[in-house]
Amino acid sequence: MSLIFHQVRVGSRPAIAHVGFLVSVTRPLLLLLFWVLLGAIGFSLIEKWSFIDSLYMTIITISTVGYGEVHTLSPMGRIFASFIIVAGIGTAVYAFTRLGQLVFEGELLDLFGRRKMKSELERLSDHYIVCGFGRIGKLVTEGLAERLLQFCVVESNPTLEEDLQTTEYLYLIGDATEEEVLKNAGIEKAKALLAMLPSDADNLYLTMVAKEMNPKIQVIARALDEKAEMKLKRGGADEVVSPYKTASLRVLQAAVKPTVVEFMELATSRQHLELSLEEVKVAEKSVLDGHSIAESDIRRQYGVIILAIKRDSGEMVFNPDPSERTVAGDILVAIGRNTDLKKLEESCQC
Repeated sequence: MSLIFHQVRVGSRPAIAHVGFLVSVTRPLLLLLFWVLLGAIGFSLIEKWSFIDSLYMTIITISTVGYGEVHTLSPMGRIFASFIIVAGIGTAVYAFTRLGQLVFEGELLDLFGRRKMKSELERLSDHYIVCGFGRIGKLVTEGLAERLLQFCVVESNPTLEEDLQTTEYLYLIGDATEEEVLKNAGIEKAKALLAMLPSDADNLYLTMVAKEMNPKIQVIARALDEKAEMKLKRGGADEVVSPYKTASLRVLQAAVKPTVVEFMELATSRQHLELSLEEVKVAEKSVLDGHSIAESDIRRQYGVIILAIKRDSGEMVFNPDPSERTVAGDILVAIGRNTDLKKLEESCQC
């Protein structure tokens, strides 16, 4: 799957922006149209001309093309023409100046670009929805982008839009707890939602809304408070991550077991791309389906080490025995070189 690099704004704020753009364009044009119609009607009533002649007279007057009068004007007609010149020309200059300014500043292109990006967003499936583009959210999106996974970011703070534009990620500016925003993010077809909003209360509400809209979606939520972890799990979160607890455990491990930490850093750090820790799902009728680790000869065939097997029931088998059989639905936790892990993944899908 390839990463889609675009931006789009949906939800309440985008609706306001869209309406504001239309108002800024249509208001001067409608005002100009008003003076054209008023002039046509005025000349028809004052000079008793046909509507076509009156309309033509109004247009050449406002546009200042200087073609001359259609018919000789009466004194009252000249007064009315002077009024149309003052009001109409000023409106025309304002209308075309404003329209040119909008096009020059890119607002018109942005409108059409948003529509295009929205259509691309609607085509997303099996993707990740990252709610919150704070410090942790930025690191998560970097990881997703490096793995070429499809995702979109939902951020409610408009001041972060400039940062999102520099990343060229697919993003939405809106409140992630609103159903409309989640729907536009494609929650019905998404694989997982990462709840990383600023407060635990928002993450809890987001989790509940997400699970209600798509019961099958995997929700991974961040918890700042220990008490919030249990509430988030009761609210439907599949996984709850506490940054402070994770950081404290990492510091403790670095202090008492530095070699273990060094090994984990080697296996998971983006700076050591030759070695990775990966999970691979065994597909039905694949070469690993129904065979033991020894029979599959995984170590020799693929050059990877199976650290654990997660059964479809949720049971986790650590350091599995060579006689342990793998069946469809199992998830293998393996470590090895990227190329070898790729071969293992391809075999599990065949």
